[in-house]
Amino acid sequence: MKRIFALMVTLLLAVTMFACEEDGEFKVDIFIYKYSDTYITSVRNAMDAELKGIDVNYTFHDADGSQETQNTQIDGAIANGTDLIVVNIVETESGNVVIQKAKNAKIPVIFFNREVSDAVVNSYDDAAFIGTDPDEAGYMQGEMIADLLLADGAWDKYDLNNDGKINYIMLRADLDNPEANGRTKYSTQEANRLLVAASKPELVQIGTDQMAGWDLATAKTMTDALLTSNPYTGNQPIELVIANNDDMALGAIQSLNGVGYNTGSDATKYVLVVGVDATATAVDAIQGGKMAGSIKQDGVAMAKAIVKFIENVSLDKDFNEGTDYTFETGADKVRIPYAKYTGE
Repeated sequence: MKRIFALMVTLLLAVTMFACEEDGEFKVDIFIYKYSDTYITSVRNAMDAELKGIDVNYTFHDADGSQETQNTQIDGAIANGTDLIVVNIVETESGNVVIQKAKNAKIPVIFFNREVSDAVVNSYDDAAFIGTDPDEAGYMQGEMIADLLLADGAWDKYDLNNDGKINYIMLRADLDNPEANGRTKYSTQEANRLLVAASKPELVQIGTDQMAGWDLATAKTMTDALLTSNPYTGNQPIELVIANNDDMALGAIQSLNGVGYNTGSDATKYVLVVGVDATATAVDAIQGGKMAGSIKQDGVAMAKAIVKFIENVSLDKDFNEGTDYTFETGADKVRIPYAKYTGE
């Protein structure tokens, strides 16, 4: 946390810490952007299990997708004497607002999952971020798509109208979200690069990016509409679904089920569907023959890193002191790696 204390400040802090120790509580408030998000629920549950093993008093808060609500919750926690705020921010561009609140209260802040900019993290010595490389999942998703399409006999199988091309729809999330942008851009870019290298044509997009906001129900509704306008008997069937996360992928599968595809019982009626997160529900869908694959975002590994940082702060140590977590060059950010999952 790059602290440099003068002697007087050190003595004052010692008195303050002693008072905290007498109270027997180091208070941590953890702010979740939306409890209903499946992946974030896995992180929250893993954090809850890990936090029981360290000596802190912690509280989770659900913003339910509202930055205004989250800001109010943070204000309340600060007013109630929290010692640390841990933030899964709703709107990534609001990081500077949260940082200012933390700086004014002289409270450390750990951002996680939904990435704030380097400038935000660098604006406060007691700030850090734990997440993933926003572009890595896109590249890996593109590799997975190419691998699936280039397998023996796969191209003809998935080219439903036998026109020599693969038509896809893109189910994406917020335009201001780095993960959504990286996954949307690099999934198709990398898939096309590998397909062209194998003498295959680039993927053909149906319509425009569908703004499904990470949400299963929204993705289902949007896929329903596209299936109506592009039926399988038409000239441009949907032959591939690329989703920024598993919830949206599963929404598309529900829609496909409505026209008899991806039910798991008829391998001849199958559309490639790929997502990101490898949630438990998506893993079941993959193993059940309803979904092709997902890019695993390790919620347990992320939770372990967050809790270790929390423990270090509670002991007045630097965020990553005594750990294997290394900050990247340019900002105090730690990356949790992805992995491809196709059920194998």
